Amino acid sequence: MIEQKLKFQSDKLTLDGAFFKSEESDDPRLPIVIVCSGFTGQKNIHPERYARFLTNRGFTVFGFDYRGFGESEGERERVLIEEQVRDIANAVAVVAERAKEEKRKVVLAGWGMGGGLVLDAFRVCEDQVDGLIAMNGFYDSVRVQKALRGEHGWKQFRAFMATERLRLAKGGEPKGIDPFDIYPLDPVSREYVFTELVKAPGYGVTSTFDFADSLISFCPEAHLDERFAQIPLLIAHGAENDLHPVTEARSLYARYPGPKELFLLEGGGHTEWMLDDDPKFQTFAGKIADWITSTF
Repeated sequence: MIEQKLKFQSDKLTLDGAFFKSEESDDPRLPIVIVCSGFTGQKNIHPERYARFLTNRGFTVFGFDYRGFGESEGERERVLIEEQVRDIANAVAVVAERAKEEKRKVVLAGWGMGGGLVLDAFRVCEDQVDGLIAMNGFYDSVRVQKALRGEHGWKQFRAFMATERLRLAKGGEPKGIDPFDIYPLDPVSREYVFTELVKAPGYGVTSTFDFADSLISFCPEAHLDERFAQIPLLIAHGAENDLHPVTEARSLYARYPGPKELFLLEGGGHTEWMLDDDPKFQTFAGKIADWITSTF
């Protein structure tokens, strides 16, 4: 796999991106696929994992690091969803320029939280994207928080937010918060994060209260409108996903106004199978490659 580095700007910050392709199997008739990470994700984790698979199927893939991650500029330990949406839109801009020169289409794919981010980003760059893929995402953060925490846990979390907001409003100093206190993990996903993802250089983040506010306001499902009516969407989701329940995929499928397909990975949780050689990953990534090829 060949990596072609590309720096680009987002809110005057320089972000680190790269095109990936194969000299042996590159097919110029296929769309360029932009793969976006989920929460605390990095280009060198899932975007490159999909690139290793998809380049062998003839695709050119683009991956990048959000601001504050990897080699991208930006404040470390800061995650705001609305900023990551702008980072995606700016990545689309530079990829779409190359795609236009090569007479290729652009497919925008997001993993995990990125599955919802790409839907929000599409509303910013709709004229530059030809297809969307939402992988193991969630599309109404309050609904997912309630599912993960239960009603009692959700009330406790809201009480924490109210207490912390008051402390800050009275002049208290911002403090770091464990990101998974804000964005809780199911046990299987937690094991994967702390055994596999931590191996990636630079992995990790300390969240702040701003992230909690940003997350709770995140509901891409509520913003689906006529702009999506002609854009094909693949919703790919683990059938046994305990972090982002499969009801999220079904709800998005029911509400999406354009051409759509729902694929559920049999036996797949959220992320424990995200390893290059895992048969579930190969099935999942193979479905994505087949869908793009047949759709475009």
